[in-house]
Amino acid sequence: MNEFEKIKKMYENGFRCIRYDDTKDGEMCIYFKNFENEDSQALRVQGFEQKMQIKNFINQNSMK
Repeated sequence: MNEFEKIKKMYENGFRCIRYDDTKDGEMCIYFKNFENEDSQALRVQGFEQKMQIKNFINQNSMK
C-alpha cells in the first residue's frame, strides 16, 4: 500500500492532518491526529507526484 492509500485509510478511521512540513527537494513529514481517541501519527513521504497528490487530498478534506 502506498502512502496516499494509507492516508485515505487514516481519514476513513477518523484521523485528520494537523500539520505538514515540506522541504523543496526532500521528504514531507505529515502529522495526523484522531480527536475522538486522542491518537496521533506521523508519516514521511518522498517524491514530488506523491506529495502533490497528498497535499491536494488534505486540502480537499480539510475544514475551511
